[in-house]
Amino acid sequence: MTDPARAAAAVVDLYDRRADDWIVDRGVQLTAADRLWLDRFTAKLAPGDPVLDVGSGSGRPMAAALLERGLDVTGVDSSARLVAKATQDLPSGRFLQADMRALDLGRTFAGILAWHSLFHLKPEDQRIALARLLAHAAPRSVVMFSSGHRPGHAVGEWHGEPLYHGSLDAAEYDAILAGAGFSVEQGVWADDGSVWLARRDG
Repeated sequence: MTDPARAAAAVVDLYDRRADDWIVDRGVQLTAADRLWLDRFTAKLAPGDPVLDVGSGSGRPMAAALLERGLDVTGVDSSARLVAKATQDLPSGRFLQADMRALDLGRTFAGILAWHSLFHLKPEDQRIALARLLAHAAPRSVVMFSSGHRPGHAVGEWHGEPLYHGSLDAAEYDAILAGAGFSVEQGVWADDGSVWLARRDG
């Protein structure tokens, strides 16, 4: 059985080494779930609003869709190879290599998205990362992220290698958002994962 701590520590290297596999597997088109939730997220925003896409990968499909909707996108990802791909393919965006647990961009955003990224961190690291992400939220802003559905660790497999997922419980995610002045507007809590969409109005 793979040690969860070891699998969690290997995620950054895994996605960087297998960047080409990630690009193929993720594809360039929004899935039905991507589109549904992105529509809900962007409904809270206006063209030109700054959006932070955390775990932006190659920039497709999520950052590309945000740019197509007229938003000012800054993407961050831990993989240098994926950031390079996003920078090459989406020159109207801004893409940076960064660790979400230590993020400090010196500015705020009207929208913050962490889609299928936060849950690759251990629970204790998610607490740190969420605090860093929410510190980048403007007074009136919206945040959306996906998470697991129960606290703890899970180690799956991707291309024959261990792939880590971690989660807090729903009450803790809700408390972290409330502590930063956000109220949850929409969400789904299911056995195959959860989505959080929250808003801060001042």
